[in-house]
Amino acid sequence: MSAVSAAPAVPLHAGWLVDRRHDLLSTVGGLAASLVLLGLHLGVGVSGLVLWWMWVLTLDGPHIFATLSRTYLDRRERTARRRLLLGSLGWFAAGPLIFGVSVLLGQRLPFDLFLTFASLWAYWHVVRQHYGLMTLYQRKNRDTLPVDRRVDSLTLYGGLLAPFGAFAVTHPVARRLLGLGPQPGVEENLAWACWAVTFAVVALFAARQFQRWRQGLGINGPKVLLLAAAIGLSVLLFLPGVARRVEFLMVAVVVTAFHNVQYHGIVWFYHRNRYHGPGVEHADFGLAPRISGRFLIYAACGVAFTLAYRALGCGFGLHPGCGTFDAKLMLGAGLSLRDLASGFIWGFALHHYYLDQKIWRVSRDAGLNKDLKLSAA
Repeated sequence: MSAVSAAPAVPLHAGWLVDRRHDLLSTVGGLAASLVLLGLHLGVGVSGLVLWWMWVLTLDGPHIFATLSRTYLDRRERTARRRLLLGSLGWFAAGPLIFGVSVLLGQRLPFDLFLTFASLWAYWHVVRQHYGLMTLYQRKNRDTLPVDRRVDSLTLYGGLLAPFGAFAVTHPVARRLLGLGPQPGVEENLAWACWAVTFAVVALFAARQFQRWRQGLGINGPKVLLLAAAIGLSVLLFLPGVARRVEFLMVAVVVTAFHNVQYHGIVWFYHRNRYHGPGVEHADFGLAPRISGRFLIYAACGVAFTLAYRALGCGFGLHPGCGTFDAKLMLGAGLSLRDLASGFIWGFALHHYYLDQKIWRVSRDAGLNKDLKLSAA
């Protein structure tokens, strides 16, 4: 106790990943993007269709391109990660292969399970990015006490997964996709339990921050801000009163817009350090430096990539507002050509999810530590 009381009080740690302005634009700006889209939908009445396409073209599709820009378009990365970059392309075949299994068995269940898996992985991907950024802020601020690591992880996972679980077992569309009945029964109790978990982990986290303040250990401000923004958005979106008013299409938009802005922020910072730092030879990296030289060029390439692969999906009637020319072209097991194309188009997302979890491992990649300026932390 005497050692604690003698320690100098540090009320706030603010080790930003890049700097205060950049990180606030990524975290607060990401939250603002989601809230603006939600506000336009609920407050102004803009249709989910319009907002979905705005989000896809300006944020989501370009963020998939951001991953490609630092892997396939980087000559050094292509050489160093050749097996990963080639092997990960197998995700484009996953959907069509499972489609073929369904047709051979004469049952659409395998393909429906694939679609459910893909949708759940999409949300898990967002959760894992928040976790990754949280660990970077822990590292930047030397926030390494085991008790804080456990409390932080419990708070993030509980605060993001529990509200989603409550939504999944009570929302009519989500229940139908999960193969549940139209009206929740015992699942209502599960939903209440999920909300109890949410508020319990938030209370635990708040109590731990108060304890740290009392002990003079300081508060990791950027980490607290990130968790408050991510969990606050999750609670707001999945509250029953809000979720019932939101078009199901908008759930992915609101959840992922925050993630998209954060991702663009960290990739842009990575690009500036890796390709445009002092003494860097552009010729060593191939196309990546040319694409990331100016933000407008980077953004334009992202939009062009999105238009190309979404146009393919639109041609098969996969996306909202697109035609369904193949509605009667059935291939077996109640599945159509449209379903086959859907399995392939999901490959863009699944490939991104898989590749992303391999290329951002700062604990194992000294070069990545250097490019994110974490080496001194």
